[in-house]
Amino acid sequence: MEEQVVDYHSQEFLETMAGLMTEALDTPGGLQALAAAIAAPIESEIMRREISSLLLTRHALPKGERAVYQIKPQVRAYWISKHGDAIAQELGQDEVELPINRIHSAPTVDVSVLRHGNIGTIQDIQQSAADAIRTEIDRRTISVISEAVPTSNTIEVTGGKLTEEALNEAISIIEDKELSVKHIVMRGRRFNDLRSWDLDPTTKAELRAKGVVKNYGTGSILLTASASMNEVLIVPNKEVGKLAVREPLKTQPIDKAMEFSTGWLVWSEIGQGVTRPDIITKIRILD
Repeated sequence: MEEQVVDYHSQEFLETMAGLMTEALDTPGGLQALAAAIAAPIESEIMRREISSLLLTRHALPKGERAVYQIKPQVRAYWISKHGDAIAQELGQDEVELPINRIHSAPTVDVSVLRHGNIGTIQDIQQSAADAIRTEIDRRTISVISEAVPTSNTIEVTGGKLTEEALNEAISIIEDKELSVKHIVMRGRRFNDLRSWDLDPTTKAELRAKGVVKNYGTGSILLTASASMNEVLIVPNKEVGKLAVREPLKTQPIDKAMEFSTGWLVWSEIGQGVTRPDIITKIRILD
């Protein structure tokens, strides 16, 4: 059976949400029903804009299963701790267990918004919660990938700008491993450095027409505020790590409502780790 696709901006859905809002404060279980209804749009927005599942392989953990993955004993795996830091595993082990961490947001809303069915405000709250969770997931993914890249795979370039020579050298490291580049990850402002390069006519035309280019060689260019201004990451067309999902996005009303406002806990439980740092490259840009 095909999964039904819901348009979260349709008039029908918005009317349903408005009805749930007006009933939320006066109906038993009303806040719980509204919490369940806002979960899907938040998750949809996160999935639409996040880049973590492009860089790490998403794995939905079966109930009770640990996030344990095979690694090469001569390769050092990296994972994200409960504090959001990238941690290195000792060499010589043939598997790594990724800690599962909770990433959350706790949006609140004035009760008058619910009583009057102000759907626009609820949509703003959904967007804010989605942005907060997505940003933190992507920040942690970029952090663990960056930390995992070995020194031998790191190219340094001086002058404060990304150069075509440095990018080509980083790409060649991946190509020497008989792989090709899948993603080139950088900050949006760092992309400005490409404008002065001697690009081929087709790429130049695309740059003039759109302001950005989607690809460089075989790699798609991913622009994200989660990346460091001083680094560019190059990820190959082979799995480099896991995005283990124990609990997909959940919502619930806060236990203790305040006098004039209420809200929800919005969270997901995931583990992030790099199992093949030896096939990722990085460019470090120095002044």
